[in-house]
Amino acid sequence: MEKKKRLIINLISNIISFALQLGISFILTPIITEKVGTAAYGFIGLSNNFISYANIFTVIINSMASRFITYEITKGNMEKANKYYSSVFFMNIIMSSIIAVFSTIFIININNLLDIPIEFEKDVKITFIFAFINLVLSIMSTIFTIATYVKDRLDLEAVRNIIGNIIKAIFLIIAFSLLEPKIYYITIGGVIFTLFIFLANIRLTKRLMPQLKINIKNFDKASIWTLVKSGIWNSINNLSRVLLTGLDLLIANLFIGADAMGLLSIAKTIPTTIENLLSTIANIFSPRFIILYSKRRIRELVQEVNFSTKIIAFIMIVPIAGFIIFGKEFFVLWLGNETIENINKIQILSILSLLPYVVSVSNYSLFILDTVTNKLKRPVIATLIISMLSTITTIALLKFTDLGIYAVAGVSSIYWILKVIVFNNINAAKNLRIKWNAFLGQFIKNTGCLIMIMIIFEIIKKPFVLNTWKTFILGVGVAAIIGYLLSFIILFSKEEKQNVIRTIKSKIMKGSEK
Repeated sequence: MEKKKRLIINLISNIISFALQLGISFILTPIITEKVGTAAYGFIGLSNNFISYANIFTVIINSMASRFITYEITKGNMEKANKYYSSVFFMNIIMSSIIAVFSTIFIININNLLDIPIEFEKDVKITFIFAFINLVLSIMSTIFTIATYVKDRLDLEAVRNIIGNIIKAIFLIIAFSLLEPKIYYITIGGVIFTLFIFLANIRLTKRLMPQLKINIKNFDKASIWTLVKSGIWNSINNLSRVLLTGLDLLIANLFIGADAMGLLSIAKTIPTTIENLLSTIANIFSPRFIILYSKRRIRELVQEVNFSTKIIAFIMIVPIAGFIIFGKEFFVLWLGNETIENINKIQILSILSLLPYVVSVSNYSLFILDTVTNKLKRPVIATLIISMLSTITTIALLKFTDLGIYAVAGVSSIYWILKVIVFNNINAAKNLRIKWNAFLGQFIKNTGCLIMIMIIFEIIKKPFVLNTWKTFILGVGVAAIIGYLLSFIILFSKEEKQNVIRTIKSKIMKGSEK
């Protein structure tokens, strides 16, 4: 019961945090594009992509730190956990210094490396300066996120993110309301958010895990080498993801132009937010997976993984299906300052960018098992191969066809879908040394549910004329209620439905007694 309660709290708090981030993007994106232009807006997304390029380097140490520290604490080995903890902290200082040097060199030469309209040169430089400052702060604060992970108190992390996003939103509202609109306000807001998170994480660590201490005497080369041997695969995996989906804005900028990059950046706003929510929800289950795996309770772990895929699918199927079916109407209302031609392009690009999650929503938590089991080599090699093929295919299509920006958005999605369908389920089963099709049944069920919901949404949409926010919210609201009811009926077993109903009834009874 305590585990279920903690899971519910974690889910709700993280969904609220996500909704707040989505709200900020929803309000600010049309304002920014109207006041500074589509091309300028694209450089915000491009600066974020460059952060992901730098993270290829940092994940070598940080990606596996939570796993190994949690594993050692579960085993009761606090001395070893502190060696990992201190070693990661001091390595992050070193990596931050190296990144700061290379960032400075990049910004000095940015005009020679990117296609930047003359009128935006100064603003783009400032945007990238604050983006890299934000990156350095993020690296320095990473080690202090481990306490909430170890204690499975990701709800506290979500609450911290909610407060940080409110502070960021207040700054952005004031800046865009009172000052001349500039794209670099976004990255300055990011620095403010990260600085708050940094300080809040230090406080949370002292409260939750006072046993974790930073001490130069605990710096341990053997611990670093253990993290590097595992983390190098995550680093290569990040490189593969960058080749697959993270180069799209850069390729658009260099091969097509700043305007096309801006349209793609807008189109990726909702798909990127959906991916972030998917990752956030999946990671809620990660501490529990590690604990079960460290105790070798594999059968229970398989049950937990299958249950997590149901929860993730239940939460995400409706927004993904809704965005695909109602996307055109949404963009017309949201981006009223854009031409119909541009809105049509943005809609197509957004669906192409979202396609991978149509299938990966059904088994997203299986990605976590690679880290949990510390078996990263096979999935990383698979991702690297498809990412290289994707990049080569995209550049070839740009050179020899007229597909243009659609090739940039579509090719990587097709390759990613193939990997999810052909590789992910079998790889996860192999990691746990269980039957190859152990996760396949739930994957088919979840994917079938998503397709069915999309068909139903298309039917529901027909009687509505969605030309105002009022009618749009009404139509989407009706669809969402029906979608979640059907998802609940389809995805969960009879026993799981009864447990949910009993929990709701007990809450209602307690409320009435009060």
